[in-house]
Amino acid sequence: MKVIILITCIYLNIGIILCESECKNFKTCGGCIGYAYDTCVWCSAAEHEGRRCQSKTEADANRGWCKEPVYDPHVTINEIENRKFSPGINNTGVVQFAPQKLKIKARPGVPIPINMSYKPAKDYPLDVYYLMDYSYTMRTYASVLRDQGLEIYKQLTSLTNNVRLGIGSFVEKPAMPFADVHKGISYSFKNHISLTENTKLFLDALKHGPNGTNYDTPEDSFDALMQVMVCPKQIGWRSGARRIIVVCSDSTYHSAGDGKFVGAIRPHTMECYMDSKGKDMSLVYDYPSVSQINKVATETNTKIIFAVDSKAKRHYEALEKSIQGSKYVPFNANTDVVDMIKNEYLELVRTLSIDSNLPSFMELKLDPDCSQKDNCRVRHEQPVNIKGTLKIKTCPTDKEMKYLLSIGPVSLDEKLEIEVETQCQCDCEKHGEEDSAKCSNAGIYQCGICDCKGKRYGSTCSCVGASSETNDLDLCKANITDLNFCSGRGICRCGKCECQSGFSGDYCEFDDNACPRPGNLLCAGNGKCKFGRCECNPHWIGDDCQCPDNNRSCIAPISNEECSGKGTCKCGVCICEQKEDTNEICSGRFCDDCDELNQKRCKELEDYAYCNYNFNKTECDERYDQTSTGVTFVNKTEIDTLEHQHKAKWCRKALDDDSFLIFIYYYPPSSTNTLEIMIQKELELPIKADVWVTVVSTIAAVLLIGLLTLLVWKYLADLHDEREYQKFERALAAGVDEDNPHYQPPAVNFTNPAYNPNCARS
Repeated sequence: MKVIILITCIYLNIGIILCESECKNFKTCGGCIGYAYDTCVWCSAAEHEGRRCQSKTEADANRGWCKEPVYDPHVTINEIENRKFSPGINNTGVVQFAPQKLKIKARPGVPIPINMSYKPAKDYPLDVYYLMDYSYTMRTYASVLRDQGLEIYKQLTSLTNNVRLGIGSFVEKPAMPFADVHKGISYSFKNHISLTENTKLFLDALKHGPNGTNYDTPEDSFDALMQVMVCPKQIGWRSGARRIIVVCSDSTYHSAGDGKFVGAIRPHTMECYMDSKGKDMSLVYDYPSVSQINKVATETNTKIIFAVDSKAKRHYEALEKSIQGSKYVPFNANTDVVDMIKNEYLELVRTLSIDSNLPSFMELKLDPDCSQKDNCRVRHEQPVNIKGTLKIKTCPTDKEMKYLLSIGPVSLDEKLEIEVETQCQCDCEKHGEEDSAKCSNAGIYQCGICDCKGKRYGSTCSCVGASSETNDLDLCKANITDLNFCSGRGICRCGKCECQSGFSGDYCEFDDNACPRPGNLLCAGNGKCKFGRCECNPHWIGDDCQCPDNNRSCIAPISNEECSGKGTCKCGVCICEQKEDTNEICSGRFCDDCDELNQKRCKELEDYAYCNYNFNKTECDERYDQTSTGVTFVNKTEIDTLEHQHKAKWCRKALDDDSFLIFIYYYPPSSTNTLEIMIQKELELPIKADVWVTVVSTIAAVLLIGLLTLLVWKYLADLHDEREYQKFERALAAGVDEDNPHYQPPAVNFTNPAYNPNCARS
């Protein structure tokens, strides 16, 4: 029916009659122009009668609607600064991203075009700081960096002749139970050499190898990393240079909360402590949290490379997702550090990633979408042109009209600064006539209407209580011909409807319970029903607010694949599909319920399960960025029962001592947790064989086999002799003179010359 009405409106040009916009529901100029779902305009003529807010389409169709030009603010874009691309001189005046400053004034719902360009400058300054784990177990890895130190500098200077290198180290907070303070070889951070172009100083600093010790496995990399980022003067960071920190370690890391074990209970302040005059601030402040590291790395445009032994791979891959601009690369005694650093630098230069600080009520779309990884590749000496579209989705709730936006490449200081003024208030509302006679001296006259003060009501602020004036009662009717004012759902007080609970609108014409109810929840429980439509909460979209604005709900906990790579995400739900390489269709919430993926899922979860077996859930959740995973410890008997009860999947992780960690997992149908993991308290130990039983059994088996072999041979030999004898007897009984089969005639016959056969006969 709606389609028929719409077609009728278009072809018969009677939009005012059949296609009335919701613009008519607004009685203030600010509310009218701030409506984001339609382009509304306002008539501020003093002598105007009737509705002052109309859709632009209706206003254009009825030109006599308003006697003076209507208030219809347009988008204004002023280019404040747009310097051309330039390599600069002596590291100053470099321009790689344009434009630099814009000033925009716009109303909600109107797309704002923003064109940007990026072109990397040749020989742009590069600062690389090596942050080494100097615990004793790192001695082999440190020699790798030491042996390749000079070649690293040569390769980097071949890419840009403006390179500085520095080196620092860390071990652990010098306190029990993490380290023995009496040995004096544990520390949170030491800056061995600040960033320098002097290769000799850098190589000399590399000669000093690891000599620190600590008792636990995790290291104090976060304390050191924070100091390197927040101490620009001491480290020697250059303004505007690309910053790369290479963290080399062979183990995991301590984070916020662990410091309480050594008495460092104060939260980290993200400040520089290098000038603390000998006082070890690492014993005062807790370890930094992952979010604090991410905040500082983002603000300082620092790229962090975690070069860590592959045994800690899972921990740092999770960290990579939580810290913007970070990257994990495997590091071992055979690692080519030169290639690693070179490739990461080239990836940084050749891949453009755009980030912004937009508030929630604004959105920015990019073409190409450089907010996603690897979408924007930079070609040699060719600029990347980006078409952006900025839109103010709704008026801000804090009534602040001006906002400063920052849009630009990740890991660069150059940003496009945009001053955005939201037009959610009309100019005529800013300068009204106080206590105007037109408002019965009890209100402000602005934009052709009265804004009444105190308890005054009505079109001229003349009413205090209920009104019986015909004109005021007519103002409570959507149409003059209506029999009931306020749609029969409220009380008319001085020309204004006071609606009953559950109804809204200037005439109570909207039923706030009539919006869609997916799952029997109004607006799916993710929004409010207002003016006949669902107004969705942040991060929810659709007419019924049922769909999330991202695909996070389609990614299983501790995974990075949407629908496990076996389906597509639609409205926050995985639609499992058959893939070309197999006839099997996986099922389940994340399309991972199939034989093909069971083992893969166990591998994804085993490190998280083992972390919980050894540490506490709070620490493991932070390491693996988990907020909706439940962990329960059960005994052997309970795990068997629960496996059948929840139809859970079995997993086991082989440990270094040949034992096994057993756990099951399942996705609860209705729970605050998306994933439940149940870990068996007892490890499965390998079966120990009795050596003597094995030896005796082996000897007995050999003897038994030999005896059986002799018996079989004896039986077969006797059987053969018996058959030959029976054959001989049968031949004799039949009168057959058979030669002995074993007889062989002589090769030569000799005759006795004295032998006379005739004599012999006689």
